[in-house]
Amino acid sequence: MPSQRVDKDLVHALQERIKELSCLYEISNIAATSLSPLEEKLQEVVNALPKAWQHPEYAVAELVFDGRSYRSGTMAKQRATQRHPVTIRQRERGHLAMHYVYDQTPPPPFLHEEELLLRTLAQEISGIIERDEQREREALLRRKFEQADRLTILGEITAGIAHELNTPLGNILGFAQLIQDRAADAQMEHDIEKIINSAMHSREIVKKLMFFACEMPQQMEQVSVTELVEEALQLLRVTFKNAAVRPVFHPPAAPLDAQIDPIQFTQVVFNLLINALHASKAGQKIVIELEKEGEELLLRIQDFGHGIQREVRERIFEPFFSTKAPGEGSGLGLSVVHGIVKNHGGRIYVESEAGEGATFYVHLPLNPKL
Repeated sequence: MPSQRVDKDLVHALQERIKELSCLYEISNIAATSLSPLEEKLQEVVNALPKAWQHPEYAVAELVFDGRSYRSGTMAKQRATQRHPVTIRQRERGHLAMHYVYDQTPPPPFLHEEELLLRTLAQEISGIIERDEQREREALLRRKFEQADRLTILGEITAGIAHELNTPLGNILGFAQLIQDRAADAQMEHDIEKIINSAMHSREIVKKLMFFACEMPQQMEQVSVTELVEEALQLLRVTFKNAAVRPVFHPPAAPLDAQIDPIQFTQVVFNLLINALHASKAGQKIVIELEKEGEELLLRIQDFGHGIQREVRERIFEPFFSTKAPGEGSGLGLSVVHGIVKNHGGRIYVESEAGEGATFYVHLPLNPKL
């Protein structure tokens, strides 16, 4: 009889180990072959866990990760629990737990081997999450490299186009003005005025192209940044009034001077304010904040308009990308801003969600080493 009992215990122990190995294999298979998003993949893993325990009829697996909970079943008020932390890059970001839930009769206690299994499973899940996040970081880095490469190529093409267009546009303007001086009647003079205005508009686009291509020579000066922002707001005063949008400027507590190109910096302010105006509705406000952060100045422009969707947010600094209707925007405004800020040794980024407005941050060194 003792021999038969030992054999039964051995068979039972082997069966339990087979269940554990089968569970680990299933999880490894999910990690290796599943193309689902991380959230769905984690739910698949959690659903597979209870059958590895000695009493799966009581078992409910639970994974809590970054504040989100994944469960394999319904919880009960009465339960016995074992848990193990889920650690990613030496930082605890949640835990993996196995609950034995019951109504009246408590289930048998957890086995020591199940505690070891839980630890192994927590490590496996940590590996799944870390690999997924690593892939996401690599994809983001790859997109940034691709965008930088596109910007470099477009910059070279744009510089050539701008130079080629400048001469004929200058000729059109010059001869149109000459003909206007000799116009015989009012209608002819009016028609020539349209030609001149169109040529002037085209020249402004060329100027933006040259800004984007960093072909415009910088004139760096020690200037009051506060005064430049105030002047830009004053020039746009009528535009704000017509749009029924209120600008709110919070200047720095102390005078803020920086070594910058005042014309280019003003263009940055103009473009960001006009974009904020286009995104805003009547009755809303736009908040402009200027402050010193260490050896940098920080310009923050916040609107409370329609916001920017994620897929758009990743492309807004690309040249020729515009969300406006055809003919309403050249798609150069923010790419010009990006070029100017980069050429000053600074950085620009945006925080926004659809329907929640947008905030643009411009960091520029007070004394750039260019």
